[in-house]
Amino acid sequence: MKKTLAAVAVLGAFAGTAMAADVTLYGKIDLGLNYQHLDDGSVTTNQVSEKSGQNSGSRFGLKGTEDLGNGYKVGFVLENGFSGDTGAFSTDGKLFDREAQLNVQSDFGTLAFGRMGSLSSGLGSFNLNNYMAMSTGWGDYSSKLGHFGLNRARYDNMVTYQTPRFAGVRVSAQYSFANSGTEAVHTAANQRYAGLGIDYANGPFTAGLIVDTIFNKNTSTETNSEDTLGVTLGAAYDFEVVKVFALGQYGQNENKFGSLSNRGYSTYDKAVTDLSRKVTKTYQDEGITGYMFQLGMTAPVLGGKAYAAVSYSDAETDSDADVGVAGAFGAASKTADSKVIHSQDFKGYGVAVGYTYPFSKRTYVYTFAGYEQLKTKTEGAATKKEKNTEFGFGMVHNF
Repeated sequence: MKKTLAAVAVLGAFAGTAMAADVTLYGKIDLGLNYQHLDDGSVTTNQVSEKSGQNSGSRFGLKGTEDLGNGYKVGFVLENGFSGDTGAFSTDGKLFDREAQLNVQSDFGTLAFGRMGSLSSGLGSFNLNNYMAMSTGWGDYSSKLGHFGLNRARYDNMVTYQTPRFAGVRVSAQYSFANSGTEAVHTAANQRYAGLGIDYANGPFTAGLIVDTIFNKNTSTETNSEDTLGVTLGAAYDFEVVKVFALGQYGQNENKFGSLSNRGYSTYDKAVTDLSRKVTKTYQDEGITGYMFQLGMTAPVLGGKAYAAVSYSDAETDSDADVGVAGAFGAASKTADSKVIHSQDFKGYGVAVGYTYPFSKRTYVYTFAGYEQLKTKTEGAATKKEKNTEFGFGMVHNF
């Protein structure tokens, strides 16, 4: 009885709030089957599984606005991601992991605070990267997870400012005081994000440029203490019978890049004595530098929509090599010989196709197939080739 009364009280409070502001409860659930054939050059695996969010992440949320008068509005978004096949939260310890932000809107633009997707992530309310035919869904290997370079994500403690459009042009800026969790006392102990973007829209044509960085933690325990630099450039044009997309990304000193997000990269410190010069070289990994291109298209076919994309990526690890005369304990002092070496080189490509068909305004089915190949050349080792094939289908219902 007490629980029933409490539930009625909560619903009553929500109803009162809804009368004072425009509040919407929304969501979607995506469930289907997935097949993957993975070959890493030495071990081959085949897996069939039920998956949630193959095409679009399952979620529910609340969003709303209140008119404050004089051209000002306050708005909010609280969005949770979950796994439809298990009912579990997508992110442990976060109720609203997809987005949790409060914003103020006016003729001068929008200012928002909270957790939200970064400008180049392809995620959230302030995303500017809309230049992929097969965007951030579509399986594990058939979309951006295969060759979407920079792997930017949703970050905590974010501040975003976005201008109104002037002659089709809009400017956006973001800064995170700490990408994950509560800010540490010292700024250098926080991994932080900053981004600046400009996008243009004029009828069927859209384009955008984003420059962003991850300020890595600058502590003695961090493998990659140098800051990253990412550049994203994309465009799309809708010819009505077909819409084409083009995306290019460059990343310097990245913690993750393209397919490497699934595999990571080898971080190590090692000392090698060069007897011919009587010096010691200390190698310390400092990230991945590379670029990627993706071309894609969508077209209406048989009452639904067809998708296709091809991509290519090329990257290498950057390692600091401090070269100097070995000391009493084998340590190398920095000299003019200090340089950057590339201990691993990666090249990959991917192809994918997909199709969606609507049963109603809120429900549609989908299917997709994708293939990717990654070659890894490691210093002093044989070249490794990985091949991944994926097929999936499912249904999405919006509410």
